Amino acid sequence: MRKLTAQEIKEELMSIETILNFYVLDSFMTNNGYYSAFENGAIEPIRKEKNVVYTAIDSDECEIRIFFEILCYNIPYERGGDFVLRVTDVQKFN
Repeated sequence: MRKLTAQEIKEELMSIETILNFYVLDSFMTNNGYYSAFENGAIEPIRKEKNVVYTAIDSDECEIRIFFEILCYNIPYERGGDFVLRVTDVQKFN
């Protein structure tokens, strides 16, 4: 599997102002060379901070930070990561 770069991810997620839920974003990242954010149990901080850092599978290093705005919650707030978002920026994590 080829790992996408920060620029490629940014182009893909921001090219048409894509609106998606967090599960779809996480699936996109796991299909493109990164570990799932659900594996580390950090959904609450991700939701509060409105950004998520992804770790690359090949390097085991944090490489990508995705910033987003939450548009709505699909299910009750307490239940986790099912919220609709719009990506506002993608950066290389340093």
